[in-house]
Amino acid sequence: MSHHVSARFLVLTLAGVAGLAVGVVIGRPELVVASTPAVLLATLGAALYRPPELTVSVTGPARAVEGDEVDLVVTVRSPTGVPWLQIGIEVPPDLTPVGGVRHAVVTVPARSTATVRFPMVAARWGVAVPSRLELVARSRFGLFVSSVVHRPDVAVRVHPRDGNRRSVIVPARLRPRVGDHRSPRHGRGADFAEVRPFRPGDALRDLNWRVSARQGDRWVTLRHPDQSGDLVLLLDTFRDAGPDGNRLVQRAVRAAMSLADSNLDAQDRVGLLDVGHRIRWYRPRQGRLQKARLFDALLETQVEPGLRAPSLARLPLHDLDAGTMVVMLTGLTDADMSLLPIDLRVNGIQVAVLDVEVDDHLPPARSRSEELAGRLWRVVRAERRQRLVSSGVPVVTWRDEQPLELPVAALTRSRRR
Repeated sequence: MSHHVSARFLVLTLAGVAGLAVGVVIGRPELVVASTPAVLLATLGAALYRPPELTVSVTGPARAVEGDEVDLVVTVRSPTGVPWLQIGIEVPPDLTPVGGVRHAVVTVPARSTATVRFPMVAARWGVAVPSRLELVARSRFGLFVSSVVHRPDVAVRVHPRDGNRRSVIVPARLRPRVGDHRSPRHGRGADFAEVRPFRPGDALRDLNWRVSARQGDRWVTLRHPDQSGDLVLLLDTFRDAGPDGNRLVQRAVRAAMSLADSNLDAQDRVGLLDVGHRIRWYRPRQGRLQKARLFDALLETQVEPGLRAPSLARLPLHDLDAGTMVVMLTGLTDADMSLLPIDLRVNGIQVAVLDVEVDDHLPPARSRSEELAGRLWRVVRAERRQRLVSSGVPVVTWRDEQPLELPVAALTRSRRR
């Protein structure tokens, strides 16, 4: 904490001393009398001044949803007391102060606390951490000023609001676990499959008594069981593009959160493979704990460009169980990353690509060369998509104005074909 005298102290001291000196020199006692209170006030303030002792803490909600209003609570405690304390908070663009209020003035009683609430709107998803907290304390009469900068250790994890519960991807291979996906096989379930004559080994509970009575022989009802599968979301964070607030990786993270939320609710095991300059791997698991784990990982996603995308040998593919489906969320902005789905398919892994469209976010061309560069960019991305399709990898494009369930449904249809 830094301490210094205020401009008021300097004015009082200089005016009082100058008035005393001039009054003594020219022999004007009324000038001496008028200047004496200023000198006494400055002297008394300096004698009684004690540097303030402050203990500061900042708290806030651990999680919020995009668009919600959250409160950042600043608590200040002082054993000596502070008659005038100004608190200023700086927040990232993820948080917007309600009414633009970023400062507050309070009085902290001795051996007590003062609490200030700063209402904020969670404007964008991500991990919002207040940048700094500046406190300026003034002594009585405002003669001395103490200031300190506090680095808050609170973080608010803001989740996207537009999660779509209908955006469920059916894994390529269903496993004999209870889930929400209808299996094409026959077994114990609620969905009707067919009625056929009784065969040795059929359970008596499956007898269809009405059809059996009509046919004069034993017939059984077959059903489709509800099962679940394994899904891995492969997030391409090697390159980024687009305007602030709606960048490629931000949209890919939104889609990954929606798919993870929906498929985990469908009793699937969902994992995450974040491939950028570094690799983050979360094995497929079930349950609410896995959902919280994946959401926290996605909120902390960062783009760290490198010279070359990681090779297939560096990916933890040995941890994937047979039949696991991999869905890659990418903008096809890097040549090496666009070849990764082909390498996965060659290694026997079921893979599909959700192409996050970025062509509509290209800046307007201001010259002939920029126009040609934009056309070349679109041609290159179209060629990469066609290469994936020619290699047998299902590819669907998600445009900015589309709801997510449309490309997800198209992806399911293309995978079945």
